[in-house]
Amino acid sequence: MKDRMSVGFLLKQINNVYEKDLNQRLRTLGITASQCAVLDYLITSRKEEVNQKDIEKALNLKNPTVTGLLKRLDEKGFILIVPNNKDRRCKNVYLTEKAYDIQKRMEADRKKIDKTLLIGMNKKETENLVKMLERVLYNISEP
Repeated sequence: MKDRMSVGFLLKQINNVYEKDLNQRLRTLGITASQCAVLDYLITSRKEEVNQKDIEKALNLKNPTVTGLLKRLDEKGFILIVPNNKDRRCKNVYLTEKAYDIQKRMEADRKKIDKTLLIGMNKKETENLVKMLERVLYNISEP
């Protein structure tokens, strides 16, 4: 029987290919997969005010990483960073029209890749895969 790759290595390989494909598709929009994740979080967040800490927690990223992502998104005109009225040290992040303008395209690009990932799987298999991946994420996430 053929040796199997470790689960962690397999997940990393899948992520590498996924991110490369998504970056290629998003290049025409002027954003990266990581920037897309931040925009997606801001678009789907139910919070009235979102700050950098919220993004760090939601995307499981470190402060310097999020700082860089927000800086580039601000420079590209996709977000506005505004000091919080109650605490000037805290900055709120808001989407611009430019971000909303590319929302459908970002979503379409991700759906195309997801469809490719799920080729040959029926609905039940897809549901089971999602449940298992959610469990893996839960297992590895910090408490």
